[in-house]
Amino acid sequence: MLVDYLLLDGHDPFIIDANVPEGHLRSVFPGRTALVDFDQVQGQMTMFDTILGSLGRDYVIDIPAPQSEHFFASLKELNFAEEATRVGFQLVVLFIVDKDFASLNAAEDVRAAIAPNLLIPVRNAYVGSVLGSAQNGLMIDMPILDREVMSIVEDRRFSLRAFVLGDESRLSPPASKKLKIFLLAVLSAFGDIEPALSLSRLKNG
Repeated sequence: MLVDYLLLDGHDPFIIDANVPEGHLRSVFPGRTALVDFDQVQGQMTMFDTILGSLGRDYVIDIPAPQSEHFFASLKELNFAEEATRVGFQLVVLFIVDKDFASLNAAEDVRAAIAPNLLIPVRNAYVGSVLGSAQNGLMIDMPILDREVMSIVEDRRFSLRAFVLGDESRLSPPASKKLKIFLLAVLSAFGDIEPALSLSRLKNG
């Protein structure tokens, strides 16, 4: 969803997919994705060199939950956030906070370790979350998506971007309505990221 949102907004995102060996994002966006094994030093350096070697575009890094602790520890060790900021990047972390309070603590550990420009908690209603509905600051709230609609969306041949642009051919009218309601909630929150970054720059400037 984030990659499609960036494309719809006129950006040219490149994806670092750490879901080895599955590479789901690489199968959906084959021309703009690198599959990286972040458990290997070579994989870490590939990510580092790819991003810092090609400035001026957005990068989406997809890290599976089991690898997140190691990933952020490596970022801190490599001083990645500091170097990325030095060359003009802004670091935004979207962190899914689940039903376990340890997940909330892990998000705060990430904030303390790498000091991103923004750390945005994500509340996924399907998996549940300790986050309440009234949170201070920006939060991305993902409602439950109908199972039938989810099975269509998860098909790599389905394009959320094409759907937003008007291609509803693969969904029935009721399914299309459900997906529109879901996307309205999530994409509206994505649209709030840039203003929040601008506000963060003003506060820290």
